[in-house]
Amino acid sequence: MGLGVSGIATYAFLAVADRALDPEAYAAVGVLWSLLFAVGNGVMQPLEQEVARAVSTRRAAGIGTGPVVKRAAVIGAGFTAVVVLVALLVEQLAAAGAISDRFTLGHLLDDDAALVAAFLVGLAAFAAGHLTRGTLSSNGRFRGYALFFGLDGLSRVVLAGLLAVAGVAVAGPYGVVAAIAPFIGVGAGLVGQRGLLEPGPPAEWSELTRALGWLLAGTASLALIVQGGTIAVDVLAAPDEAEAAGVFLNGLVIARIPLFLFQAVLASLLPRLSRLAGSGQLDEFRSTLARLVATILVGGAVVTVAAAVVGPPLIDAVFSSSAGLGARDLGLLTATFVLIMAAVSVDQALIALSGHRLMATGWVLSLVVFVVVTALGDDLFLRVELGLLASSLVALAWMAGWLRRRLAHPPEVIEVSFAEAVAEAPMQD
Repeated sequence: MGLGVSGIATYAFLAVADRALDPEAYAAVGVLWSLLFAVGNGVMQPLEQEVARAVSTRRAAGIGTGPVVKRAAVIGAGFTAVVVLVALLVEQLAAAGAISDRFTLGHLLDDDAALVAAFLVGLAAFAAGHLTRGTLSSNGRFRGYALFFGLDGLSRVVLAGLLAVAGVAVAGPYGVVAAIAPFIGVGAGLVGQRGLLEPGPPAEWSELTRALGWLLAGTASLALIVQGGTIAVDVLAAPDEAEAAGVFLNGLVIARIPLFLFQAVLASLLPRLSRLAGSGQLDEFRSTLARLVATILVGGAVVTVAAAVVGPPLIDAVFSSSAGLGARDLGLLTATFVLIMAAVSVDQALIALSGHRLMATGWVLSLVVFVVVTALGDDLFLRVELGLLASSLVALAWMAGWLRRRLAHPPEVIEVSFAEAVAEAPMQD
């Protein structure tokens, strides 16, 4: 329910901003949105995964979880500081002429100081949000977890609606709303919660870093693929195409509807696969995964055709900045996210077989393919769409190929908790 509210709120927030702002200002907000979810989710989600795993392990052993959560907060602050420093370094290198300014925050965000500040504040908000989510889910506090998602999404819509009613027609305030909403979600999720920081033995760094590096590489690469289309369009757009990123974002959020709904399946898939692998039931493991992937691909073919037919008028109904998106665009984007759903299903199977390194390598390779293919061609939308499609095909082929090898020589398996599986869901936005 919380994810459902959050999903609807995503469309509502973007629709309000689209109608309140001119196309160029909305494009800048759209790029901020994509950057926040690409970098914020990509960098902070591994922290949520490791918190969920470490807290679940301590609770199972009857050990107080407070020290490990506090240690995770230090890591989250460190992640935030590193990303901020990298962003500032890029700005300095561009100012010195060492690199192109097309990749600086200022250029990407239309030289809007409020949007740049919103991105930096938003990183801290995402760190707090992911830490809270990992702590709540691993303690079985799913009511608080749902409240986080619900209030995070609803606060964006309410605050954006108030801005629109007040006649605010500049991008900055809408960007600030997008950035600070996770703080509101954190407050809502933690209201009335007790016993989340029970005292216990000190937490070593290794307690939270078992697979953190591989998770960070894989999750960040996947997040950049899922969100990177809008950023790529903004970077590649000509000066007279300033509104293109906002137009493309509208198509992406429509095409990602099946992917968003698929998170409910993911939450139960990983624990089931890890139990089957851990108990040696590899035939059931294979059949469960094969049925799921076949359902995704067959159903996805139908959804892709439907998106090509229904998508353009749906965008016209929800958004105002839709010029330039047609059946081809919606069909290619939807096909991409169907393939990503299948690839994520298989990568969950790799994770269940302790294949974090293989999962991460696959998504990094797919990100490289996206960049290379997108660099080719001269049709702005088509080159990005083909880059996304190629990257999803490579990801699925890589995950499936390595899973087949892994099943031939299954390793020792560490069972995955439901809390860890919820934290694995990579498409939350």
